[in-house]
Amino acid sequence: MEQSYQLILDTAERIFADHCSSGVVNAADKGDYPNALWQALDEAGLLLVWMPEADGGVGGSMGLGFLLIRQAARYALPVPLAESLVANWLLAQAGLANAGQSSGFALGMEALPVLDNGQLHGVVGGVAFASQVSQLVVPCLQSGQLTIALVDVNACEISEQRSLAGEPRNTVNFNGAVPLVSGAVHSGASIELARGVAALARAHQIAGAMEHIVTLTVNYVQERNQFGRALSRFQAIQHSVADIAGESALANAAVEQAARMVSQSHCELDDALMAIATAKSVTGEAAGKVAQLAHQAHGAMGFSHEYPLQQYSRRIWCWREEFGSEFYWNQWLGQYVANKVHTTDEGSAWASIARAY
Repeated sequence: MEQSYQLILDTAERIFADHCSSGVVNAADKGDYPNALWQALDEAGLLLVWMPEADGGVGGSMGLGFLLIRQAARYALPVPLAESLVANWLLAQAGLANAGQSSGFALGMEALPVLDNGQLHGVVGGVAFASQVSQLVVPCLQSGQLTIALVDVNACEISEQRSLAGEPRNTVNFNGAVPLVSGAVHSGASIELARGVAALARAHQIAGAMEHIVTLTVNYVQERNQFGRALSRFQAIQHSVADIAGESALANAAVEQAARMVSQSHCELDDALMAIATAKSVTGEAAGKVAQLAHQAHGAMGFSHEYPLQQYSRRIWCWREEFGSEFYWNQWLGQYVANKVHTTDEGSAWASIARAY
């Protein structure tokens, strides 16, 4: 199993290296969608890692999917790989199969759309790449029950917007669209878990992007000379690079722990959400620090459109706000721990926190 998973990751690495250069990312920022990259990912089956084998997918573990998401972020991938993985995971929670079309998902932190009399009503904002996929997977409520609906994007009203990173972030109005298929979620799945998985995907993207920022910064300060010596020889620069590397390592540890928790079949929902909240909070806080220090180390070069640092800093600034900022998840953690201490025999806040690890 480990060999087959490594083969998948190696395949992805080759595709990213061949089709996702810095120039491709900058071109996508200007509206030139990288169809060759998207087609290569689709043909390799990488979009179906979280789809069960019985439905024509890879049947990969949650851990494998998150590794793939983090790997893609190291290339600032300007296509909805993470979104397609989460979309297919959502379909699997309702026992639905992908129809072979490219899919994204429409899920916000506000009230869910409503499926009534076979028609979907509601608006979801900030939907990533809605204008670049053919179908949207939509968590919604039908008679008060959590349901997953698959909708043709042509049946929806889509407003065009772009994020700070230049990626599509669309507002989707379903306007009574009739789903292609829908189904109630399996026992154990919940909207909290769905939002948690989406948040953890963003946390892995932040962690992966910061890994590459570390590499870019280390290489730059070693190659760039100032006052007759390399920047890396200056103590202040050394401290900045050490801080960047430390924040990146902390973020990676948090997302890896959360991925392990989510991957466990016996994991309680509250424990999974605590690990997810920690990961999203840690990566969100690190995103601000790492971007600031990396741009300081690079000076004006870091703001150049031709130099790749901006591709990563702009993305982590966006991802930190999506599916709950660090403030949102810190607040969630505080409320959860306070409730746990008062309603159980945990005994202390620390005991409640340590239980999830």
